[in-house]
Amino acid sequence: MTLLLPQLPPKWSAALRDVQARRVPARVAAATRLAQPSDEREIEQALAGLERLSTDVDARVRAAAVQALAELADARTLPLLRARLADSDGYVRELSALGLADLGWSVAAEPLLAALRSEHPELRFQALAAAAASGDPQLTAHVMRMLGDEDPYVRASAVAATRSLEHADNLSAKLRAALADPDRKVRGQAGITLATFADPTGTDALLEAIDDPELALDALEAAPQLSDDRVRERLAFVAGSVLGSRLIAAAAARALARLGDPRGAHCLRELLRAFRTQGRSLAVQTIGELELVDLAPDLARLAQRPRAVDPSALVESLSRLASKAPEAAEALRQLATRSDAFGEAARSFEP
Repeated sequence: MTLLLPQLPPKWSAALRDVQARRVPARVAAATRLAQPSDEREIEQALAGLERLSTDVDARVRAAAVQALAELADARTLPLLRARLADSDGYVRELSALGLADLGWSVAAEPLLAALRSEHPELRFQALAAAAASGDPQLTAHVMRMLGDEDPYVRASAVAATRSLEHADNLSAKLRAALADPDRKVRGQAGITLATFADPTGTDALLEAIDDPELALDALEAAPQLSDDRVRERLAFVAGSVLGSRLIAAAAARALARLGDPRGAHCLRELLRAFRTQGRSLAVQTIGELELVDLAPDLARLAQRPRAVDPSALVESLSRLASKAPEAAEALRQLATRSDAFGEAARSFEP
């Protein structure tokens, strides 16, 4: 039997040498290693090496170099990342836009603004996401223009970006028009956004978004703003489903609980006890945030043998219930005696 061990990353000196290696995997490995300099001298060496690799003949090497430049998070990478916005490979272009976004709007605003008008949809998409996160005063103008973009992903991003605007309710007519978009993602984002503003006209699109794995979490977060019975029933169905993602089920149970529907508390209790643990931390967090005192005994029971749950989430939720539920207060005291992450978190909440 032969064991295939993963290839070890090259040493720094080897990475500098392999910038000019003949084999593509060696050049990719060199780029990955150069993303981890240990001092200013090595940063300068990394920038020099990655500048060469970012113009490599092979797109895989260029992509690795651009990822490494982004990881450096150094303003000196700006011209190198900006140059790759014009790369012949779409993946490299998109990675470059992401790297510029990571540098921050104050540093990379100029190339990102240019990318907003790029012929390449992946650049418009990523630049708009960066603009939405930046608080750029011209964001409304960018969003208005891109609501009519030819690319559905860009249109969907523009609809989602309206949630970052101060006066997005003024765009209600545009958002309602997006409900008729031929693309499912655009319709879903419009339904989520309208629900966020408690506008029921996008209810059908919101229900459609709840069934979309990529949109479900945002849709479930917005759903409690609507009092439609169809929304409640869909939430109950998703929360109680034994198949599919437990995280999605937890988010649906959270939405039900926020609506005051008793089925939400029941589903949260089941999530605490379930063999499948995905979504358990969200369920625990929800119980504390909404101060669901009736679930304090279940939370205390979990604290006796905590498993697959974030220590901070468990302790914070117990602390929120401690003044109303003796079981929660006792569970906190018991956790504080532990010599692990749960004990450390519990001791930080002691008076």
